[in-house]
Amino acid sequence: MAKIVPVKNIEKTLADIKHPGHAVAHKERVKKEINLTYVPQKKPEHFQRTKLAIKISLIAGILLIIGLVALFIVGLRNTKDTVVLRGQNIVQNFSSSVSALGELDPDKASEYLRQNSKEIEELNKIVNESYGNEILNTFGKIIPAIKEAGSLFSRLTSLNINFLSFSEALSDIQRNGFNYFQSNGELFIKRLSAIRGLIEKIISQIEEMKNGTANLQKISPFFENLNKTIGNEYVRRGPELHELKSFLSGLINLVSSIEERHLVLFFQNPAEIRPGGGFIGSYADLILKNGQMDKIEVHDIYDPDGQLPIKVIPPEPLQGMTETWGARDANWFFDFPTSARTVIDFLETSKMYEEKNIKFEGAIAININVLQSVLELLGPIPLAEYKLIIDKDNFLAEIQREVEAGKDKKAGEPKRIIKILTPIILEKLQKLSFVQQKKFIADLQNHINLKDIMFFAKNSELADYFRSKHLDGGVFELPNKFWGSYLAVVNANVAGGKSDAFVDENINVRIDIDIEGGILTDVAVTRTHNGQDEKDSWWRATNKNYIQFLTEPNSSLVTIKGNDIKSISKRNYDVDGFVISPILKEIEQTKTYLKNFGIWTTNAFGKAVFATWFNVPAGQSKILEIRYQTPGSSEISLEVGRKFNFIFDKQSGVNNSLKLTIAAPVGYYWAESNDSMFVYKNQNSSKREIITLTLKK
Repeated sequence: MAKIVPVKNIEKTLADIKHPGHAVAHKERVKKEINLTYVPQKKPEHFQRTKLAIKISLIAGILLIIGLVALFIVGLRNTKDTVVLRGQNIVQNFSSSVSALGELDPDKASEYLRQNSKEIEELNKIVNESYGNEILNTFGKIIPAIKEAGSLFSRLTSLNINFLSFSEALSDIQRNGFNYFQSNGELFIKRLSAIRGLIEKIISQIEEMKNGTANLQKISPFFENLNKTIGNEYVRRGPELHELKSFLSGLINLVSSIEERHLVLFFQNPAEIRPGGGFIGSYADLILKNGQMDKIEVHDIYDPDGQLPIKVIPPEPLQGMTETWGARDANWFFDFPTSARTVIDFLETSKMYEEKNIKFEGAIAININVLQSVLELLGPIPLAEYKLIIDKDNFLAEIQREVEAGKDKKAGEPKRIIKILTPIILEKLQKLSFVQQKKFIADLQNHINLKDIMFFAKNSELADYFRSKHLDGGVFELPNKFWGSYLAVVNANVAGGKSDAFVDENINVRIDIDIEGGILTDVAVTRTHNGQDEKDSWWRATNKNYIQFLTEPNSSLVTIKGNDIKSISKRNYDVDGFVISPILKEIEQTKTYLKNFGIWTTNAFGKAVFATWFNVPAGQSKILEIRYQTPGSSEISLEVGRKFNFIFDKQSGVNNSLKLTIAAPVGYYWAESNDSMFVYKNQNSSKREIITLTLKK
């Protein structure tokens, strides 16, 4: 029988449990008994079954979740290597395609992007496998990042498609753009507009991709690499895409006009070198309409000059050769945009164009080296009327002979042979094979790098693009707090025949830096005249050269040796209504003649300029040596890691070798050579050489 015991120390509300023997006063006691052998009654059977079912369901749910997670983990383990590998391939292909586009090789870029299409397709298959898709949908609701990853693959696919379309469109323009421009303006504009539209999409998609990968980069190395590549390329190439879009807008606006637009092509002859690249003996008026070339008219440069209604004072070095200035001698400035603008001003002022209200939208300078490459590609061109076969080897000699002493000169039209040859070349260029087109594009790119081709535009969108891509032949603009050395050696043939065709030029530069950051520069220019055995007198003429050295703006002359003294009888331009060009006036107002040295100093284009005469007879070699110094600056302190820059701007039309030696300050050496001396050599410098050195101790 169950034992009954009294209830002790229990209130209506349980307050405490006391140890035996302790007496506690309570306001009210509950007197009742508790059965210590009490056994609770069983719950109804249906309640037990429900409880069991709930337990089983909970266990099954937990097992299901564990199973799904395990399946997801196993799936990731099984495909981890494949995903990482394909991810690396995608990242590398994107990077390589962008580099190829930067090298103007869209076909190569397209190859990388087609490979990417396959990689992305395989990656999507992995993500969308039967169990993988279920997991992605299930856990995407719980982990937004996983869902975002799925969306990212879709955007990645779309970006790749647009990039591929962009590359293929550029390739089409490279192969067929010249033909479109000559005969199908509507299609030319359509293609340019399509490229601009693709750029807009790509810019937007890259920004979206950049944001997406930034959120996912901690999940896997693939997203981290993709974010890094997209981020780096966006920072590096993003501005280029915007510039290209702006350029295309300017170009479409230029060529799509239903009214005539005019461009001028300068045919520069570096055999008679001028600061802007060569004497402009002839030029072409390129007339555009409805997206294509409507016609092209070749003229002698003396045609518009003969119809100038004003008399303009020429630069002082030219005054011994000509009384007035005109388009023929306006290629006088090393800064090609300034030269081009000056030539165009003369053309537009001439009655030949002013009376028709013709304005030129821009200029393209092409020198003889380009035409020789074109003739090498096209092969010999017969000119029956002249009983000549023109090829790359005899082009310069035969054209020059016709211009200087041919029958057309006697008839008063010395450049007629160029008028006949130009349309023949243009027609043949339309019929190039695919292989020839590739070589033609490569040759053009090489000539642009050597400054044989330069572009100028009045339109700001086009001009900005040409400047940013160093296509305009502009003088390099030194940045604020620049520490380094700038040099351009600029020649001008003044009444020296066509002798520059046989002159070799070598430039040797030695730079010494003191402990305060000051710079002492020695430049030795060697010019060798190899035309002594030529039959025609214009090749054998003494090379009469007005040479200029453009340097850092605060440089000062120390010594000069080997130059020639030439006196020019100055004309009185205060009478007879002569005017002076504003840009020429601005430069010459800073001009000072240092009689003891036989040299002029002036300021132009943000540079200090030293100018003198340096004449070399046929069969001789002469050296001109000049020393100048640039003081240190309080803003520049020598320290480990400080960067020193040397910039060399090449003159268009001049092939010269460059040797450079830079000595570090006492107590320092250059990280790039691991020595106190850094030596650089280049047999044929590109349009701009930029060398950056790092101080070490």
